[in-house]
Amino acid sequence: MRDMKARGGGSDFGKPDATGRSSGKLTGRLKKLMGPPDDQPWCWQPRDLITSDAWRARSITLVRIINALLLDHMNHAGQENGNLKATYDQLVASGAGRRFINDAIAEGVFLGLIRVDPGGRLADSNQPSTYRLTWLYSLPTNTPATNDWKRVTKEDIKKWREGRRQRTTKKQNRSLQRGTTVVHLSALRTRKRPNAKT
Repeated sequence: MRDMKARGGGSDFGKPDATGRSSGKLTGRLKKLMGPPDDQPWCWQPRDLITSDAWRARSITLVRIINALLLDHMNHAGQENGNLKATYDQLVASGAGRRFINDAIAEGVFLGLIRVDPGGRLADSNQPSTYRLTWLYSLPTNTPATNDWKRVTKEDIKKWREGRRQRTTKKQNRSLQRGTTVVHLSALRTRKRPNAKT
């Protein structure tokens, strides 16, 4: 055990405080080994966030969007949260399906994980939406972390998903009313093909 402590390991965590207990503050070699990397950008995510209902309820598309925003945040040295820009093409390149992006952004806003300032056309040019990750400080707007995700409960998520399911069903029904014909794949497979003449 003594040899482990000499190498920077062991059960002690940080420098002891006045009572002899660990202060939780890393010093020396442990600080270097267990601290954030010096040679690359990094971003912290608190345990409360990762164990929250909002974080666990994310769809795969929202996961990919948040990952893209985290990468953009790190690429700007953590200085641009609140002014993170991402176009649909950039989000598609990060793995998000184009047709799912709009719903995933709405999901992220509902879950309190992101805030969005929608872009659009301005003076004959497309302006991308700007995003803010709510668990991080926003330097451009001088806004502390709002942690909107803390207010979201399992019941809220269940109600929101049910409402989204109903909206999707209504949307599908409207498309059917416009004269769209739905043919099941099994019906196409069993349909007899006319004999081809040679």
